[in-house]
Amino acid sequence: MAPPIETFPASQLPYRIQAAANGKRRKGKEINLNECELMEMVQYSCWLEGAKKDLTICKPIVKLFRRCAGGLVVETTAWEEGNQPQQARDG
Repeated sequence: MAPPIETFPASQLPYRIQAAANGKRRKGKEINLNECELMEMVQYSCWLEGAKKDLTICKPIVKLFRRCAGGLVVETTAWEEGNQPQQARDG
């Protein structure tokens, strides 16, 4: 089983990425997520339907990541949604 992972609000992400997994501060200058390259990955959640379970239904799940200097890649999906201006969120 994987070890337990602490959860925290997405708003804390810019602060939390300043430390490595061991808790020590990362070397180099402070990381600014807005300056990191935005990347997108689509995963699919699929299930079977129908009387004989012969129909596969899949729903796309979009995940956003930021790739920063030094090789750090962090999922930012919830953070991106919380950082958009209200007008952009409303569509």
